[in-house]
This record gives sequence, structure tokens and C-alpha cells, in this order.
Amino acid sequence: MNTLIKKLSLIILFTYSIILTNQLKAQELSVGTDLVSRYIWRGIDLGQNTPSLQPNIKFTFSDFNFGFWGAYSLSNPNGLNEIDIYTSYSLSLTKAGTLSLGFTDYTNPNSGTKIGNIHNHNDPEGPGAHFIELNINYAAPQDIPISLSFNYFLYNVANNPIYFQLNYTTAVSGVDLNLFLGGTPGDNSKYYGVSNFSIINLGFTASKSVKITESFSFPLFGSIILNPSSENLFYVIGISM
Repeated sequence: MNTLIKKLSLIILFTYSIILTNQLKAQELSVGTDLVSRYIWRGIDLGQNTPSLQPNIKFTFSDFNFGFWGAYSLSNPNGLNEIDIYTSYSLSLTKAGTLSLGFTDYTNPNSGTKIGNIHNHNDPEGPGAHFIELNINYAAPQDIPISLSFNYFLYNVANNPIYFQLNYTTAVSGVDLNLFLGGTPGDNSKYYGVSNFSIINLGFTASKSVKITESFSFPLFGSIILNPSSENLFYVIGISM
């Protein structure tokens, strides 16, 4: 597994090197942030019921994406911070849609584990700072507004938990809607809170652009999220800047 983590690190470093050395060729560089009332991830409250600031930076060049995403509690200084580094490559299947393959490196900088620690979860000295996940996404052609994702923890998470999600997008009266259904086969460590096949993330997100002035508007969104397994219901409201 150490060989695997080294290979994954090389992939990330290689992608990062390309970005640094070919900035002039980059097609797009975007930066922004979301401000949300709660941080809910895959049907689980990771923000301890506090507002969360979630900045992002994304590089896009050709079919590659590379970026950073973070989450910081606004009202709990001791809340767990999160910085994710991700990269992906998209492959057009022409009339059959788009397939993308990527990796996400989840880190928690204020967890007390140094960022250079790449130990696996079963290391005698304890787990490292990097939790690496394989991400496979499929988007159907535009006339079929469905997408699927498959996510598999490769490193530093016991039992390699799996999460999958189905999305369906539409619009009603000028409001964009994303309906989602996510689940897991479960695992013995109950990473997602269950040991058996379960639906843990069911709901929808509604979003629209709110016009403030003739030249300024911002996206407003709200999500209703039900975790049928834990019987928790969340209502999240947020804005993007």
C-alpha cells in the first residue's frame, strides 16, 4: 500500500507541476466560496451543527481538473477543519456521455496529525493525515440529465468504505433542482454509520440566482437532506460567492 500512496502522490505532484509550468495554457482558473448554514457530507453532519465557510480554487485545462476545497466552522474554533486536494480527468464518450476518473486527498489540518504523515490506518504509530479516495463519475448525454458517482477509499480508511450516488437535474419555474440518492454497501467499521447496504443521503437541492443590482447577483441554494438510516433530516441554506 505504501507503493500505492507513493504513486498517488506522484500523480498529484505531476498534475500540480503541469499547472505551475503551464499556467499560460490554462483554460480556466476559478476561485470562490460557499457559505452554508450546516456542513452535511453524504448524509452526515460534519460541521457540528454550525455555519461553515467552504472556499475553493479550481484549475481546468483541457480535460484535467485540479483543485482545493475546504471547510471551516464559523462559530466553533475547535471544529474540525478540512482541506481536500483533488484531481480528475474527463473522457468524452461522444453520444454516450462523459466519464471521469479522479482522486481526492482528504486532510484535517487541525487534527494534530502533521501533514507529512502518510501512515496507513493500521500503522503501529497511528493513522496518517491523508485519506485518499478514488472517484469515478459518469454523466449521461445532455438530453438525459442523470449522473452517477462511485467513490472508494483506497488508503488510510479501514475496510475501504464505498459511497455511490445518483443525481437527476431539472428546473421548475426558473429554479434549478438536483435530486440525489446516495448509499453505501456498508462495512464492519460503520464508516458511514451502517454495516449493511443502506441509503444514507436522499433529497434535493434547489438553486437560483438572486439579482441585487443590474450588475451583481449571487447564487442562493437550499437543500433538504434525509438520512433514512440514521433518521436524521437536515435543512441547509447557502450562498455562493
